[in-house]
Amino acid sequence: MREQPISEAVEDDESDPGPVMWPPEKEIEVSAAHESLIKAVAGSRGVRFFTAYIIDVPSDCFLGDVQMAIDDVAGEACGILLTRHVTGVNAETGEPVLTDEATRPFKFPCADGVEKAISIFCKNLRLAGILP
Repeated sequence: MREQPISEAVEDDESDPGPVMWPPEKEIEVSAAHESLIKAVAGSRGVRFFTAYIIDVPSDCFLGDVQMAIDDVAGEACGILLTRHVTGVNAETGEPVLTDEATRPFKFPCADGVEKAISIFCKNLRLAGILP
């Protein structure tokens, strides 16, 4: 899997995620979290993992899945965006070949819950040119 860079952090009060939305996040087991996210928070205690898919509001298109690790004790969040791209066609079946890509894990201070963390993370992805 390739990793895409993320820009500099924004301040906590700059949480407008832009023209994207997501349904309510759901908590996931650590086993369902991406390997790079798990590594990024290794050694932290009491970390909970969440996921939500991101939708571009103007086009109503699926943009990818956000996974967040929330450490309430430390007041930190860490997130990645997972995207899936068609990279070829299986010669035998004619089915598309899909490749998963993940951004680098991005840690930032956030003690205001998962929704706020996703909002801040989406804002950073937008500033980096990864999200519209």
